[in-house]
Amino acid sequence: MKRPENLIYAVDELPPLAKLPILGLQQVALISIYLILLVIVLRHADTPPELARQTISLGMIALGLGALLQALWKGPIGSGYLAPPVCSAIYLQASLTALKVGGLPLVFGMTMVAGALESLLAWVLPRLRKIFPPVVSGVIIMAVGFEIGLIGIKDVLNVGGHLGHASFANHFLVANLTLAAMVGLSIWGRGFSRLFCIILGVLIGVVTAIPLGLFSPGDWADLAHAPLFALPRLHYPASSFDLSVFLPFFVAAIAAGLRTVGIVTTAQQINDTDWVKPEMKSIRGGILADGLGCLIAGALGSTGLSSSPSSVGISQATGATSRYIALAIAAWFGFLAFFPKLAMAFLVLPVAVTGAALIFTGSILLGSGVKLITSRPLDTRRTFIFGTSLLLGLSHEVFPAYYGTLAPWLQPLTGSCLAIATLVAILLNLIFRLGNRRTGSLSVAGNEKAWTQIEGFLQKQGETWELRPEMLALASRIAKEAWDLIMAHRLSQGPVALELSFDEPEFRLEISYHGAPLNPPAMGPMPAEVSETIPFSEGLSGSWRCFCHDSSCDEQGGDCRITLVF
Repeated sequence: MKRPENLIYAVDELPPLAKLPILGLQQVALISIYLILLVIVLRHADTPPELARQTISLGMIALGLGALLQALWKGPIGSGYLAPPVCSAIYLQASLTALKVGGLPLVFGMTMVAGALESLLAWVLPRLRKIFPPVVSGVIIMAVGFEIGLIGIKDVLNVGGHLGHASFANHFLVANLTLAAMVGLSIWGRGFSRLFCIILGVLIGVVTAIPLGLFSPGDWADLAHAPLFALPRLHYPASSFDLSVFLPFFVAAIAAGLRTVGIVTTAQQINDTDWVKPEMKSIRGGILADGLGCLIAGALGSTGLSSSPSSVGISQATGATSRYIALAIAAWFGFLAFFPKLAMAFLVLPVAVTGAALIFTGSILLGSGVKLITSRPLDTRRTFIFGTSLLLGLSHEVFPAYYGTLAPWLQPLTGSCLAIATLVAILLNLIFRLGNRRTGSLSVAGNEKAWTQIEGFLQKQGETWELRPEMLALASRIAKEAWDLIMAHRLSQGPVALELSFDEPEFRLEISYHGAPLNPPAMGPMPAEVSETIPFSEGLSGSWRCFCHDSSCDEQGGDCRITLVF
């Protein structure tokens, strides 16, 4: 990876120990906001206050463990990036459905099932690579940004009227002041102020909200009655399972896995200036960590967790993407789990403050999605994929009553902007792939002078098909090396044919001729730093900087074919 200049602490850099706790606290402050989703489930279950606080404490422990799992960078588990989980809205509707059928034990049991299902997705993902090109991943990121931003806008505009005793004027003032502080510090701040723009914005909003009366008497009463210190304990160790609610959790697990694809892809992009395509090992490890984190949450007695786009947005805005911040996140959640009064303080934050934070992070994610989509030329096919999927996704927010009338089995598939946009983007991508393979062929004389003709053909086809310049340059370089070997050893006994095909993300180049197969003497061992890559053939290992994704050299009855896949 090439380190971006705008990062203060890159993914593999350890921040100073004096700043690490504050960087972790900034993430915790925003992650804790999503604990309200767990509170919603507990309120629907009429959970007694003491048990509710215990559940929140256990949820904090699950969040800390999930952050650590995601940050692992060695072994099969973990993406290696700072992408901690939150109590996810993806699982909210499924949890409420399970609550009606079998109470909290069923919620926890099915959450474990969902975590296991998402973990399995990590192992089949490499075979689904063509389903998730950058345009689909970008749509997922933008849909998440829309969801988060729209929730924040609803809170700021008081859609639904939940202000109680507070006046809308004071609420709106605090929300705008908080958002202005976050945006201003992110753009014009330097050093400390830019690094901690989120938490500084929250503090400014809270300090302003107190004299303006945005904290209700009930909020102060909740803080007063919450104990200062309490040991978290398992109060719902039993779990249950019911096939009647399997589908909602199955769809939620798939949506969580797809969101993790977008989140880890965004984290890769943020941390690498030369990023050109998703790194699948990191994504696979991220999905596995996300699924295991959800499974652990269910085992501890909490609702489903999923990687947080908000945290990745904070990392990009502040320039602190170090995976070591996950250690501070886990430590803070472990600390807060023993202090219910401190945990309650996060839950009584005014919606003006939390709404502004959601707008801020949603805006960051929208920009990341646009950047990812436009990392490839925006042809007609990609235009309709992202345009149609996002429009249909946003239609859920504009016409929620319509989607509420659909059949119950469709509700999990159409229950959110994210679900609709993701589903439509995947389906359109699969449909538009039909007949999308482009091919070209060329036959040249078997002499050294023909390379100029081949090079021009490669360049013309590459530009017509809008191949990435770096892919085209790599293909041309390896093809030239193969051509030189064929000419140097006089392997061809006649014309040489070239066949090209492109079906994103795969570019295939085949060189065919009649004669002797390409079997030059070995060129020596490969350097250790590239020993894990696959060279075109043993004969090309001397030019070790040029490698393709796959290759073969076949001969049958004197007909030879060299296949290069990029």
